[in-house]
Amino acid sequence: MLSAAAAVLVLILFFSAIWFISCMDVRRKRRQYIREKFGRIPKNRDWNEAVGNYYDIVNDGSGLDDVTWNDLSMNEVFQRMDQCDTSAGEEILYWKLRKNHMSGEEREILEKRIRFFSEDEKEREAAEGLLCEIGKNSASYYIPAYLDGIEMYELNNRWIYRGLQLLLAASFLSIVIVGNDVAAGSFLVACAVNLAVYFWFRMKREIELSMAGTAVSILENAKKIAARKRTAELFPELKKELGGLKGVMRGYHILSIMRAGHDSGDALGVLADYIMGITLCQITTYNKVLRRLRKNAETYLAVYRYLGELDVAICLASFRKSLPWYCTPEFADEKRIRMEEAYHPLIEDPVANSLDLTGSCLITGSNASGKSTFIKAVALNGVLAQSVNTCAAERFVMPESEVITSMAVKDDLMAGESYFIREIRYLKRILDNLNEDRVTVCAIDEILRGTNTGERIRASRAILEYLKDKNCIALVATHDKELTELLGDAYLNYHFSEEIGEDDIAFSYKIMEGPATSQNAVKLLEFAGFPKEIIEAAQRDI
Repeated sequence: MLSAAAAVLVLILFFSAIWFISCMDVRRKRRQYIREKFGRIPKNRDWNEAVGNYYDIVNDGSGLDDVTWNDLSMNEVFQRMDQCDTSAGEEILYWKLRKNHMSGEEREILEKRIRFFSEDEKEREAAEGLLCEIGKNSASYYIPAYLDGIEMYELNNRWIYRGLQLLLAASFLSIVIVGNDVAAGSFLVACAVNLAVYFWFRMKREIELSMAGTAVSILENAKKIAARKRTAELFPELKKELGGLKGVMRGYHILSIMRAGHDSGDALGVLADYIMGITLCQITTYNKVLRRLRKNAETYLAVYRYLGELDVAICLASFRKSLPWYCTPEFADEKRIRMEEAYHPLIEDPVANSLDLTGSCLITGSNASGKSTFIKAVALNGVLAQSVNTCAAERFVMPESEVITSMAVKDDLMAGESYFIREIRYLKRILDNLNEDRVTVCAIDEILRGTNTGERIRASRAILEYLKDKNCIALVATHDKELTELLGDAYLNYHFSEEIGEDDIAFSYKIMEGPATSQNAVKLLEFAGFPKEIIEAAQRDI
């Protein structure tokens, strides 16, 4: 028969082995997940509004406006790119896309980081493993906003909690010194009061406690990342900024006990949480952490950003690998866009186009021939070039530019605005955006289609003639062939065409010089199965 001590030892060894095997299995699955997702197209998922929190805090009003963001389907573009492991990574990626500008030095640094993680698989997987430990829990997305107003979360009347701690200590000492039932009773009462205060506090401040714990745990994992020599060489600022946050990290273990016990429900975790709750250490530590975070909020946000930049560099290395082909952009001072085999990255089997655009252009063509997709692809590649130094093309040369669009116009019934009113607002903001210091690349789809033909032609001509003399490259998709004649000297002309068969229409989606000469609206009605009398009437009116 085993002795009691031996039986306890066997149990300890058994549970230790189970724990060790469990940890190894988690690490194995994480490594497999990291390897499998790199270079893959991310799975479709619901849009998370929280990814914009960092941008909302630092936004200075420049970059892509909401209209352009929606016109270019940037939510979908973001999700097509997003392989980030942390909330910080997603928030920094969103901010970069909205900012749509980098200095030459920033571009060089980003490219160096992307190439490093593209080539060094071992270091990339090690860095991703640490980033996965930070993860993307719901609280972490709100860290930037939390820090922006952290003073409102600090505790008032801190002396009350200190007084209760002193009473607990005094009642415990009375047991040691006096050792009677009265002393024991006073100690139990002090424990019960403190535990009640702790439960009340946790219930009232559950979100704030989670935020503080999350904020500190991010720093703890950032410290592990900064300890990796090769990764730290790419992010030297990370270690430097962490040095100023040592005081904040002192509260990590105490706050993590509360988070672990509350989140997991583990018996030992819950017991440790209650013991710490009786001493009120978590409450006083929470307040210390908040005061230190408030004093070092700017430094903390810098660390948060560098973690996000690291995550984004790995994400972009994965994005590039997932594309059929890509290039890094070239920037020139001339007002000209040159592209070779450029395509739209959201299209599964894209048709690429090449074009040397030496000025503004009109793009005509029949319905569904590819006009809108082409100007979206050009504008989107302009955004990707300036935000993530990556283009969906064999070559892409452009000036540093503001990108602005008027494409997916919709009326607004709540605001009482018709389609046409909405459209002229969109066009007016393009005119307001023009400046001589920086080229504006604007993409306009079906200009002024919300009004009658005669006024549309006259007003469109006036707007486009105004744009031709500005520091602007306009790509205008239109069905109005009259504009190609009226603006022939001022605008380059390109078109998309199709081949109409007996039973269907075949589109090449290749851009060609000159204005369009074909029409297909009636044929599309016919192929869609409209009644014969409608088709015949439409043909008579042509």
